[in-house]
Amino acid sequence: MLIVIFDRKVIIMDNDQINEDSQQDKPFESQNNIPNDNVSNIQTDPTAPEKNYVVQPDPTPQPVVKPSYNSPGVIVLQWLTYAFWGGTVIAMSTLTALVLTFFIAPEAVTGDSSLYVMAAVLVLLPISVICDFFYMKQEPEKKTGFASILVIIYSIFFALFGVAAFIVATFSTMNLIISSSNTEGTRVALYSSLIIAFLFVILFLRTILLKKLFKMRRYFIILMVVIVGIICAFGIFGPVADARLRRNDTLIENNLSIVSESVNAYVTKNSQLPNSLGDLKLSGDSKKLVTDNLVTYTKDASPKLQSNNLEDYSSTYSSAENYYYQLCVTYKMASQYQSEYSQMSSGPTDNGYDTYLSTSPHPAGEKCYKLMTTNDSYNYNSVPLSSSSS
Repeated sequence: MLIVIFDRKVIIMDNDQINEDSQQDKPFESQNNIPNDNVSNIQTDPTAPEKNYVVQPDPTPQPVVKPSYNSPGVIVLQWLTYAFWGGTVIAMSTLTALVLTFFIAPEAVTGDSSLYVMAAVLVLLPISVICDFFYMKQEPEKKTGFASILVIIYSIFFALFGVAAFIVATFSTMNLIISSSNTEGTRVALYSSLIIAFLFVILFLRTILLKKLFKMRRYFIILMVVIVGIICAFGIFGPVADARLRRNDTLIENNLSIVSESVNAYVTKNSQLPNSLGDLKLSGDSKKLVTDNLVTYTKDASPKLQSNNLEDYSSTYSSAENYYYQLCVTYKMASQYQSEYSQMSSGPTDNGYDTYLSTSPHPAGEKCYKLMTTNDSYNYNSVPLSSSSS
């Protein structure tokens, strides 16, 4: 007995049937492609499942569509990425200089410019990160066409700023070596220029994006976020906190003289001091100074003095009357710098009162300004004093 298994079919042939007429076997051989000469009595295993063959046609090759890296959307995204990163670094450069100035030369800090610069940084940085994140997904390793033109333009721009920062750093270093004057400003320039140069160098590398740096693009974003975070932290705990502490002081310094002028105008019009500062016509920050109870007004009990005593004139003026009062405020911190208007004060009179109010310089704590004003009014008399007395 011969058992042949072919294509999961069992073929059983007896020995007696192997030598039978080959005429019977040829059709079977040709139809089933069995290599034996004499095969008969073929049985299939009833338990074996039938296997159906489906001939699949050869798939038609589809053309590969390459992404267009010079499409308008990608070009615009590339331009926005470079532009916003450039704006972020420029704002960071300004903030760096202000922060270092606050810690190295605090007397040179004026105004609240650090607040506005930090606001610009905190707005520009997230926009730069978002643009760069989406641009990285479509950024080609090798740029061609208009994309390469953008790379050339911005890389030259960033390189020039970096070189300028290095020049300032070199000049500041030489100045520190040979100069014997105060070096605070020079040190601020040196440290600021070194940090600014570093920022523009890494931005320049991100723009030209050499082949070895292509896979390190995400680290540029991480590095920029860390640097901005550190400088902003120093800014928040330095000039920003100081500005917040000085906000009432700044309000007093900028508006107390307006309150004094309003008192003087009231005296000129009414020939008397106001009962309270609420009687004055104030607006804006000068009104806020009063409504927030940051200034205390007190009428002075000093006697009125005659400023003129005219006699023997055909026409005379009645003497102007002087009025005395005090404006008291409380400063949280001493003034940082001498105001150019502080020298305009007329200086105290013989009785210790000023005719002009200057808030700078001032110490920390309570400060009372003793002020004098006049009604500047007169009466015209056509009859001489001698005639009137007779």
